[in-house]
Amino acid sequence: MTLLLEDISNDQENIRIPYINEINYDQLPKFGYTPDCVLKSESLAEDFESISVPCGCENMCIDKCPCSSYAYNDGKLSDSYDNYSSKPIIECSDMCSCTNKCNSRVVQHGIKFPLQVFLTERKGFGVQSAELIPKFSFVCEYAGEIIDEPEAQRRLQSQTPHQSNYIYVLKEHSSDDKYIQTIIDPTYIGNVGRFLNHSCSPNLFSVPVRAGSMIPRICFFAKNNILPFQELTYNYGGHCTFKSNASSLVNSLARKCLCCSSDCCGYLPFVKDNWLK
Repeated sequence: MTLLLEDISNDQENIRIPYINEINYDQLPKFGYTPDCVLKSESLAEDFESISVPCGCENMCIDKCPCSSYAYNDGKLSDSYDNYSSKPIIECSDMCSCTNKCNSRVVQHGIKFPLQVFLTERKGFGVQSAELIPKFSFVCEYAGEIIDEPEAQRRLQSQTPHQSNYIYVLKEHSSDDKYIQTIIDPTYIGNVGRFLNHSCSPNLFSVPVRAGSMIPRICFFAKNNILPFQELTYNYGGHCTFKSNASSLVNSLARKCLCCSSDCCGYLPFVKDNWLK
């Protein structure tokens, strides 16, 4: 094992996140580390200026708490939580009267598992944990610059076909056919989440969580028990865009998927000529 960097976060996370390379001496790309998302423009603050109503619970929150105590169980995501039908997760904040150890405070406490960035055999950089990650545990979030759609389009158009796209587009739909769109790009400023690779059979899934503000955090939770040093992955598109045997229907810019799972679609998710992670 070759340790090339002791901590990619520069002591900004709860634990150090090393970069390990057992293949060659390739270094990580240069980027600024941030444990939380940052607004690229002050004008974007208007989209998230509302605040959640704080709870008045004493010590630990109760089941009827207006915050999201229902979503967590023993520090992990509840097994009854459904990403499509459950209410949005809004954690307790400093404005709430409950204790800092309240059941509704998980993501805001940050990374707990000893994550490592490493160089994979075929997919570039990846992420793994040196310890077992129990099912439904919070692993990390996808932090970066929050940008608007014109800036996202500008960045995408300036990329070459061989450059990696890290832009994550979150659309939260409401009952009146409207949606809130949040665009996160960790290319220049980001966290360990930028190194998570795609898999058609992922062991992580993403959940939007609000903690301390109404800006949604893209939070990754363990889909099942994850063994030590197993690569951590999520599905970039959520569904299979192409079938590996339908090459005639594949866009010329589509990239081959290298996850090698039994359910592999053959190509990475592809949306309207732009890669959306």
